[in-house]
Amino acid sequence: MEAQTLPIIEQTAQSEFNGSWEQKGRSPNSAALLGLLGIGALYFNASSILFFIVSIVVLGGGELPNLEGTFFERFSDLITFFAEPVRAVTLVSQYLFMLLPALWLVKRWHSSEIRIYVRLRGGSIWEIFLAVAGTLAVIPVSNYIAEFLVRQLGIPDEVLELGSEVFTAHSPFEFAWLVVVVCITPAICEEIFFRGFAQRTFERTMGWKSILLTGVFFGLFHFQPLGLITLSMLGILFGYFFYRSKSLFPAMAAHFTNNLVAIWSLYQTPEMQEEGISATADQIPLWLVGASLPVAAGILYAYHLLTRKKAVDTTQS
Repeated sequence: MEAQTLPIIEQTAQSEFNGSWEQKGRSPNSAALLGLLGIGALYFNASSILFFIVSIVVLGGGELPNLEGTFFERFSDLITFFAEPVRAVTLVSQYLFMLLPALWLVKRWHSSEIRIYVRLRGGSIWEIFLAVAGTLAVIPVSNYIAEFLVRQLGIPDEVLELGSEVFTAHSPFEFAWLVVVVCITPAICEEIFFRGFAQRTFERTMGWKSILLTGVFFGLFHFQPLGLITLSMLGILFGYFFYRSKSLFPAMAAHFTNNLVAIWSLYQTPEMQEEGISATADQIPLWLVGASLPVAAGILYAYHLLTRKKAVDTTQS
């Protein structure tokens, strides 16, 4: 009975691949690679041009801050001055130069059923809950690795703090704005691009190996040499959630959670500053890393069991 129904399932799945790339019988891997490189180049170049234009407008409407002190202090003041333009450009660029091109490529090259192709569907409440819990359990480990590399390289604190102001909120309203820019937007745009388009396309011929490949691309995309390992780890984690659940929603929830924890750790209201209260820890304690590892492993195993019925031949799903 199974041998008779399997070809029908495959035929139905293949009928969804009605884009020009698919009709010409070209390699899905080539499509994913070209899409990653092409949209990546578009995103970085277009966002740089947009930031240049916005910077000219900002400079035309006011004066630069009074730059005094050491080089790092002056440079930090300059970054602070341009923090809001950076946030606005990031928001617009992710939607215009990443999300829209990715959806356009899916429709033109692969399938007119965009939502089905990128798997913007399904995902149970328990899958989403475990993805969020697993991400929270992995964060201490990834942060410890990042801090370990920084300590080994002996990078001054002044260098590490230069870009933090862009992601630091000083009021509830500013924090809510950062949630939109840093949490919601990447959870939508980056997950549809990396998981829904790239990993989904690689997966058709590579299976589970697509998780690793796309995770590394995700790390490289952020252009943070010190964070390459941890960002790649997170990309692999998000990819695992996507691969097992056959849905974008667990990966989106996990991505949102990770970024929310990051901006919360930098959150500084005027009251907190006056009282010397900060959520930022200088160093993740080793005991927390040791405690979180078995918790993370247990949650991921539970997720594995929960999604076992969906873990079928992904070249046809």
